[in-house]
Amino acid sequence: MAEIIEDGTGNSYKVKVNKNHELEVKAIIEHDISHVSHFFGEAYMVQAIDAGPVGGEYTLYFKNTDSKDFIVDNIYSYVTDTNVVWKLTSVTGTASGAPVIVPANLNIGSGKTADAVCRGGAAGVDSLTPVKVLFTIYGGAVFNNMVIPIEGALVIPKNFAIAFEYDAGTGGAATIGFDGHYDQD
Repeated sequence: MAEIIEDGTGNSYKVKVNKNHELEVKAIIEHDISHVSHFFGEAYMVQAIDAGPVGGEYTLYFKNTDSKDFIVDNIYSYVTDTNVVWKLTSVTGTASGAPVIVPANLNIGSGKTADAVCRGGAAGVDSLTPVKVLFTIYGGAVFNNMVIPIEGALVIPKNFAIAFEYDAGTGGAATIGFDGHYDQD
């Protein structure tokens, strides 16, 4: 007598077993940022543009003020000069000097805004104290437009902050940014 295995949802859907008695399944895999953007509207993009950065200047600052962790998925950089070095650093202090940046919601219909303090751009961000360099990013004539997938490796808890320091380069126009999402667990 054959056993019938149902899917467990109460809908009486049957599952398929192959000739080797293995359960056949299909799965849809999506990145966390896509899932959170679509279902929760809590994925954001942040970027700062600086026409003439100088060494040692913090170009972009982000502090998470939400109770949920902010998870960075990708870092973006575009530079016009050679031998650029960005340092992504955890920082403390109260950011000042640079204009306020409003993170763009990747689900443009959600109406939600990021719970974060974000500053950056040509004026540079002042009053920051570096804690630890997390990543060093190199760019230049060959690698002038980069996307660095870090796939959720960088987690920014409530009241923690990061900043991108333009550490070295010849001062040509540069853009630095990232995208990420709030943890929904």
